[in-house]
Amino acid sequence: MSKKAKAEVADESAVIITDAVLAKNNKKLSDLEQSIKAALERKQKIIMESKLYTYGQLSELYGGIEGQALLDAVTAEHTLIGKLSASGMSYADIEGLADSPAVNVSDKDSSHTDNSYSHYADDEQIDGQTSMF
Repeated sequence: MSKKAKAEVADESAVIITDAVLAKNNKKLSDLEQSIKAALERKQKIIMESKLYTYGQLSELYGGIEGQALLDAVTAEHTLIGKLSASGMSYADIEGLADSPAVNVSDKDSSHTDNSYSHYADDEQIDGQTSMF
């Protein structure tokens, strides 16, 4: 066999080996991509389960309300807490308000029945205040 023929055989063998290595690596990459896709799907499923669990806990906390009513209640509470903290109240002060006994309206002057909450806000009506329960 001539040197040229031997060189061609060697080159051809190198190509076959290279093709085999590339094919093997491509298979590994494909397998990894499938594993990653499956792991991401499992991750998404766990995230959704966690969100549903959290939603259920919030719904129970707010008396079983759901959907838009739950979102409105949480938003109103968040807004109110934001306003109270912006006015200088600490979270401990706000928590103290929630833990204090309710004001008995019948003990108040019965001539004041406009339900404007002005006795709490220096004659300014509190906008957006809603009952949570």
